[in-house]
Amino acid sequence: MALRPEKLAAHVFEVDEDVEKDEDAASLGSQKGGVSKHGWLYKGNMNSAISVTMRSFKRRYFHLAQLGDGSYNLNFYKDENTSKEPKGTIFLDSCMGVVQNSKVRRFAFELKMQDKSTFLLAADSEAEMEEWISTLNKILHSSFEQAMQEKRNGDLNDDEDHGKAEISSGSFPDNFQTARDIESKMRSEARLKLFTLDPDTQKLDFSGIEPDVRPFEEKFGKRVLVSCHNLSFNLQGCITENEEGPTTNVEPFYVVLSLFDVQNSRKISADFHVDLNHPMVRQMTCGHVSGSNLEIIGDGLPEGLGLAPHYPTQGVFSVTCPHPEIFLVARIEKVLQGGITHCTEPYMKSSDSTKVAQKVLKNAKTACSRLGQYRMPFAWAARPVFKDASGTLEKNARFSALYRQDSSKLSDEDMFKLLSDFRKPEKMAKLPVLLGSIDVTIDSVAPDVPNCVTSSYIPVRNFEKNGPGSALLEVEEFVPCIAKCAQPFTIYKNHLYVYPKHLKYDGQKSFAKARNIAVCVEFKDSDDDEAQPLKCIYGRPGGPLFTKQAYAAVLHHQQNPEFYDEIKIELPTQLHEKHHLLFNFYHVSCENNSKKKDAVETP
Repeated sequence: MALRPEKLAAHVFEVDEDVEKDEDAASLGSQKGGVSKHGWLYKGNMNSAISVTMRSFKRRYFHLAQLGDGSYNLNFYKDENTSKEPKGTIFLDSCMGVVQNSKVRRFAFELKMQDKSTFLLAADSEAEMEEWISTLNKILHSSFEQAMQEKRNGDLNDDEDHGKAEISSGSFPDNFQTARDIESKMRSEARLKLFTLDPDTQKLDFSGIEPDVRPFEEKFGKRVLVSCHNLSFNLQGCITENEEGPTTNVEPFYVVLSLFDVQNSRKISADFHVDLNHPMVRQMTCGHVSGSNLEIIGDGLPEGLGLAPHYPTQGVFSVTCPHPEIFLVARIEKVLQGGITHCTEPYMKSSDSTKVAQKVLKNAKTACSRLGQYRMPFAWAARPVFKDASGTLEKNARFSALYRQDSSKLSDEDMFKLLSDFRKPEKMAKLPVLLGSIDVTIDSVAPDVPNCVTSSYIPVRNFEKNGPGSALLEVEEFVPCIAKCAQPFTIYKNHLYVYPKHLKYDGQKSFAKARNIAVCVEFKDSDDDEAQPLKCIYGRPGGPLFTKQAYAAVLHHQQNPEFYDEIKIELPTQLHEKHHLLFNFYHVSCENNSKKKDAVETP
């Protein structure tokens, strides 16, 4: 067994030597045979863009200075006052040789540096020139010889004679190491290994140990699986002409789900669009929804985007800071037909439903065939998500009644006010209610849940394609910009969310007759007249994954409409100054006059 030394041996390190050098630099210089030289010389301008001429030389006062580590600098000044900051410095430890050069000017010589550059100097006489050349070469020779002698390992001794021969000719070989390089290497070799001070550490075997370095893992908040099952109104009927089909809603409805943080007045998730309509009801607008997102693979997009669910019904939401004041809000839309009050009236009565259903169905078929691409706000509902701040889910809670959407309270700010009264029955009882229900459940979900695609529709691990609608869609969380919620980015996203908020009429004649105003958003890469919008706006369920334009919901007979729509755009990886958003405004004619054939859209 090795015994520990009772007392550690005294060691002198290079930092101690540096202090001694700084305290007595003059003495150290004399021990190393310090060289002193100063005087006037002409310095040539070696700018490679011009040729060196007599006019390129400027008279400067040069002073040879030895540093604490024994190396030399050649400083030059405007006058003989060397106590000031020099105009420049030539570091001689990077100099490879000094040779005469009489081609440019009489009594000229040059210093060849390691980086292939040169310094061109000239004296007033031949004797002075030779004295400078001799002094500088003596310094280079001394530095190199001293480094060779002090080298503890003898690996450079074999080349010493060759090095001296090259020095005597006024230049150095290409593989010459400066005194500073050699000294640095000697210092690193002379360092003591710390663990040799303790004999016990010599018995440890570190060879099999590898550092456990892991990349940043993707961090999730509380993950919530939202499953949409059904949206059913009391007003039901058979939409087929022979009345042999199933009983369903008599017109298509569309659900938009998102999370609202009432406590902090923030919308904390992107929108999750759901189409719960019966396939036969979807056919009512088939002329206005073209394509299928299963065709997107051929459009040059990343492989896997074609796996986007055709009609997604399950979304995975993430909440970094859960608390009881977070609500899941469902906004319900329908095809544009008229005013909200007029369109919701049949859904607020329970008498003679069969006759009313057939009338609503007839009007809906007409509207869908003509205005199928335009939607209008219709109703909303909400439910709490968490019981407490620890993220315990409120699984037993159900969605509230379906409240009629107020055309004057469409903004997110209005929604926060409504949700703040959600637990006050006396306030909620005053809101108009539609007869129907929405069946949506929530549950916990593991981070490695199978059959999931990201908010960019990229399949994650464990993805198994089991058919349309089987995949889970991750809904993007809008994480608050505070330090405790900050996480490293682990995946690439380049999404832009656009929110048209309010359109105000300022008296322009072009808007004077506009009442049903549709806002169309496009993303373009050029201002040219023939330039087409880019196909980078995320589409709705049942349509292509990416489209060229998106419409906000239309308010009937509103000259200053508000909007709550969210338009999601996949930005190009390389943006330039011509990329821009284009907003087009149209008046939409809702009247179906067979005698007067009005255009649907008027710019």
